[in-house]
Amino acid sequence: MSTATPPSTVYRNDASQRKPLDLHQVDDNSCLTCVAANMLYVLGITDAPDTGWVDREVGRPPGTGARRTGVRRLLLQQGLSLHLVCAYEPERFLREGFEYLRHYYRQEWDPSWEQYWTRHRLEQHRRECLAARELSTFDARMQAEHRQPTLADLYGSLDRDRLVWISLDNGWSTVDCHAVLVYGHRGTVFEVYSPEFSRSGLQQYHRRQLERVWLRSEGITAVWRRAGVNRTPASSSELCRIISTSRG
Repeated sequence: MSTATPPSTVYRNDASQRKPLDLHQVDDNSCLTCVAANMLYVLGITDAPDTGWVDREVGRPPGTGARRTGVRRLLLQQGLSLHLVCAYEPERFLREGFEYLRHYYRQEWDPSWEQYWTRHRLEQHRRECLAARELSTFDARMQAEHRQPTLADLYGSLDRDRLVWISLDNGWSTVDCHAVLVYGHRGTVFEVYSPEFSRSGLQQYHRRQLERVWLRSEGITAVWRRAGVNRTPASSSELCRIISTSRG
């Protein structure tokens, strides 16, 4: 006898029964900030989406894109677990440098890329790769696979009540800022939050629509809360305030 769940059932994180709120971008390039704030809310880490707090914690100046590594670190600091599937390998860049970029982006590479990757940008990217390496200190709560993600990865995560953050290449040389959140599905219809939509960021995508998004995917990160994570751990700034208050 089959134990499969009927197609009419909507898979959603059962720990909180929350849906993302329809947050609009707070400024240009704030997609990832909004997605992160909604993930923390849906998973019951915060009582309401707080984009200002997310920006302060990840150090995002207004009008710029939040760094993916910084957002992953913030989620991990709040006690959440992550599973990243992305073909790009930061460790290879640290070993091979510029030549790895040329190899990885060989299909899109043209003379404009040579001009874009200045010495300053290469150094920034090296620091970002070093920051990604440091996420391994979170041990089993930070899992990473370096391969191209598939729709099977997406279905598998949603069916285990996990949120899925998809990083997208928006074609504006600011990849890190663009993100969408997939938080449920009913058969081949997916529930999606995308802050870029002006009328409503809460959308339903049929599989074909999602596949068009998938073609621009730079990787996916499944995010979930393990049993026993019931409250928000204090941030570094909050700890300083608590210590200062107790001494006063």
